[in-house]
Amino acid sequence: MDWKIIFEDEAMLVVRKPQGMPTQADKTGDLDLLSALQQHCGHPLGLVHRLDRPVGGLLVFAKTKNAEMALAKQMQEGLLEKRYHTVLCGRLPQEKGSLINYLKKNMRTNLSEVVSSKDKMAKKAVLHYQVLQTITEEDQVLSYVEIQLETGRHHQIRVQTCHAGAPIWGDKKYNPLFQRGGRTEIALWSYALKGVHPITKKPWYFEDFPREGAFQFFAGK
Repeated sequence: MDWKIIFEDEAMLVVRKPQGMPTQADKTGDLDLLSALQQHCGHPLGLVHRLDRPVGGLLVFAKTKNAEMALAKQMQEGLLEKRYHTVLCGRLPQEKGSLINYLKKNMRTNLSEVVSSKDKMAKKAVLHYQVLQTITEEDQVLSYVEIQLETGRHHQIRVQTCHAGAPIWGDKKYNPLFQRGGRTEIALWSYALKGVHPITKKPWYFEDFPREGAFQFFAGK
């Protein structure tokens, strides 16, 4: 898998995860990014956050326990900012806005769904979005959207955009247009990470833009 280290020092790594590669070991036994990086570094790493297997983009890993605790605290306090680019089939309610829902994970199917806030198993999910561009491709309206997560729920972006009437292009779990098709990469990419260095306390920011799959529809337009 074509993973790439974007930044590395004594405390942390920022890495581009390719689509289709697990963030950590799963039941498939396929090579995962965490194991590959631990082999590269020669010691265990702290897993600060994750991306779904079909999603690509930037992840930060901790190289020490102190760094892991510091980055985990940033995650809990909302100081580790994560932004995504996605291509949606359809339009969101507004050009700029927020989606607020309550989600519940089905452990049997490994899918999440929007439920009532009164459901005892529900967790509040909040994301903010900005529509960057809208085009029509083969009689299908496609929206190129930037998303910032306020919470980190299971399949959150995938579930919330689908519930809003604009599922993600290529998403075999939540987009009916792709559930019976062949191999297609999901158009969801973690393109930006922003945080504070766990040792120097200086702010850091990294970007890596998607270029493959449905993102090519918007290249040069």
